[in-house]
Amino acid sequence: MKILLIYENKKAKLLNIIRIGINPFKKFVSTGEIKEELGFVQSRQHILDSIQNLLENNENFILPIIGPVGIGKTHLFWARKQKLTISNTLYLSLENIYRKFFYNLYSEYMEEMGVGVLRYITSKLCEEWGALERKFGFFQVADIKKVRKNAFEKLSVTFEDKIALNDVINAITAHQLDPYKKAESENWLLGELMDFKDLSHLDLLYDLRHKNYAYTILKIIIENTKLGCTLFIDDFEKLISLMKVEKESEDIFEPSWLYENDSDSPESIAAQKILNKIIKLQKIKGLRIIITLKSINYLEEIKKIVKEKDEILSVNFKEPIILSEFTENDIYEFYRETMKLFLKNVNYLKFYEEFPDSYFPLNEKILRSVYESTFGNPREIIKSLIKIFNEIIYSNEGIEEILNHYEI
Repeated sequence: MKILLIYENKKAKLLNIIRIGINPFKKFVSTGEIKEELGFVQSRQHILDSIQNLLENNENFILPIIGPVGIGKTHLFWARKQKLTISNTLYLSLENIYRKFFYNLYSEYMEEMGVGVLRYITSKLCEEWGALERKFGFFQVADIKKVRKNAFEKLSVTFEDKIALNDVINAITAHQLDPYKKAESENWLLGELMDFKDLSHLDLLYDLRHKNYAYTILKIIIENTKLGCTLFIDDFEKLISLMKVEKESEDIFEPSWLYENDSDSPESIAAQKILNKIIKLQKIKGLRIIITLKSINYLEEIKKIVKEKDEILSVNFKEPIILSEFTENDIYEFYRETMKLFLKNVNYLKFYEEFPDSYFPLNEKILRSVYESTFGNPREIIKSLIKIFNEIIYSNEGIEEILNHYEI
């Protein structure tokens, strides 16, 4: 009797916390920009294991993740980042096609890595290029010209743009071997914009916004990290949509008539350029790409487009991973883990620790009803739970009346 009374009192306290206006499920619609702390439900853990196995045994690949809207494709990105304590995993949304693709990608990569990792890599590179060999004299210093020459001879085989390569090498060596230019060269390596005066001081022609500069340094840095890099590109089918131009026969004038064919519209050209740059990333050793798509048909279209661009083009597409809906057990696990995180954030984790099997303020019958009405789609499940908790928060009815309504 006493235990039951304690449980009822603690339920009342939890209900009061919720009715302040805090909805435990409000923020759990995953995006690439907003961090999500929940991991994968148990039925999907094998997917993370499969991806990890691919990462450990392949230098380069494109892995398609297939699933309809709301199935949890973006959530996979955060689940993977959460599982790995050290991970160079970047999220890229194609919602807006933007210019300076490699520059923006490199900037995000630097933000993910941090300046400490950059300093370590540039130090290691200079040692490989001969910085440990010292000039004779009272003060023994590295022969920076010789180091640069060694670097250029070693790397020039794999880079077409020799001017960009030369500037990147000069910036890396100045960062490690020239104390008078260390700070400015570090800013350059971090992707900061430079005016003519700054560039002249560093003896460089351009900053990383120029042409192949960002791609050149991205390739050098990634190929000299232990972890490599994983690029997670969401909603990849948007590229396919942009490449297609729908013709309307009733239009008196169609802008695409100004071009040689439908695929030459500005939107199509922009999409093709982005696709070309993504394919070019496959030349970077240690860079793996995960793409999300709504259906297998989009994947077949992408493969066809890549093949048309160059039949001998080596793009390593892995077998797609198909994300399925939640199982019934998944909704119970997802609900408990979300409530556990909520209770932790409101400093009331004691409730979960004392009553780990409780679904309060809901119950198993309601969760089963939610699962059946949403056909196991994670996003629809979340929407339904948000709706129920909003009613608990804002309705003047008692909790029993509200729950009875949803049980029916």
